[in-house]
Amino acid sequence: MKRFHTALLAACAVLLSLTGCNKKPAPFGDFDNKVYIDQNTSVTTLLVKPSATTDERSFHAATPKPVEREVKLLFEANESLVAEYNRFYGEQAEMLPATYFEVTGGETSIAAGSTRSADVTVRFHDLGQLDTRSLHVLPVTLRSAEGIAVLESARTLYYVLRGAAIINVVADLEDSNYIAFDKVLDGQSASSKVLNGLNTLTMEALVRCHDYVLEPGIKTVMGIEGHCLIRISDNGLAPNQLQVVLPTSYGGGTNFTEASTCLIPANEWTHIAVTCDVAAGRVVVYINGEVSLDKSGNSFSAINLGQPKNDAQGKAHYFNIGYSYASGRELHGEICECRIWNVVRTQEEIASHVYEVDPASEGLVAYWKFDEGTGDTIRDQTGNGNNGTADSPLKWTEVSLPETAPDAN
Repeated sequence: MKRFHTALLAACAVLLSLTGCNKKPAPFGDFDNKVYIDQNTSVTTLLVKPSATTDERSFHAATPKPVEREVKLLFEANESLVAEYNRFYGEQAEMLPATYFEVTGGETSIAAGSTRSADVTVRFHDLGQLDTRSLHVLPVTLRSAEGIAVLESARTLYYVLRGAAIINVVADLEDSNYIAFDKVLDGQSASSKVLNGLNTLTMEALVRCHDYVLEPGIKTVMGIEGHCLIRISDNGLAPNQLQVVLPTSYGGGTNFTEASTCLIPANEWTHIAVTCDVAAGRVVVYINGEVSLDKSGNSFSAINLGQPKNDAQGKAHYFNIGYSYASGRELHGEICECRIWNVVRTQEEIASHVYEVDPASEGLVAYWKFDEGTGDTIRDQTGNGNNGTADSPLKWTEVSLPETAPDAN
């Protein structure tokens, strides 16, 4: 019996070896060669912002195995597929009007012996004119493929265009945190010179201060103590009363405020702007684009934000965001869109660009968006290199600003 089992096993082994030898390997497997759009996802979302008026996306077709002969392909936009997109995703999207896009390279091919076509490019333009109150979709589909089947699940791409918040993240200067610039705005570095000798000035910031009752005292927005500073409250002022300090021609700084109009509400996003014309002796304060203070006839001196100011005791005070003089005067609030200009911006310019400006704008010498979302470095978007560093690890907060969609910005 044992001899029988041994012989049987040997026979099986021979049979298996013969079977394996007779089987011809198929390197690509036993399946039909189908063409498909080679993308990780069939839906691509484009967030439309006023500042982003153009976009460009590319894709290509592919096959699992090399094709034996040239395969001609035709891609095109197809409005009839909008209804299919809406049914599948439960949306009420509209077809993106043809004036906002063009498909180039839609007539393409996969060469014989290849597995990939040339790129097809979809270019989006004039998106700043698109009504973002509606959801728009652009289906781009493989209409035809000569001599090869199409993988239906990867035949069509959907480009979805949604209106986006302009600001999606901000820094929360909580727990006495602030942004220091003593390493760059030291009066010695080349980058600091763009902030010195300013005879015309605009300073801006978008802030949301925390509770004034729970966190009383002076709250600093930005600037240099005793020279040029935007702060909230001071001795004898209401807890939410904005005060501006500007340098005088006879030394020191002069305070400007208005008890009835220079008020910053707690827990609300508020845009603050200050303009100064040294020669005209005029200072104007704007809150949410509206004039809150306008005073002329002052005697100002040139403004130097790129170098420290020494006080009577010889202590150097540097430019900071969210801090001045000493501990206890931090902002205790969220902040973004801090800017310094070497020009006097008009009321219309200020009111029309609360949430963003072009970093290449004429006269913009420092621009801290606070949109990094991670880390403790705040980049100067102008390219001048005056980056700030948080005193302690930053807390980042997700937001959606503006809280109501603007008509234009």
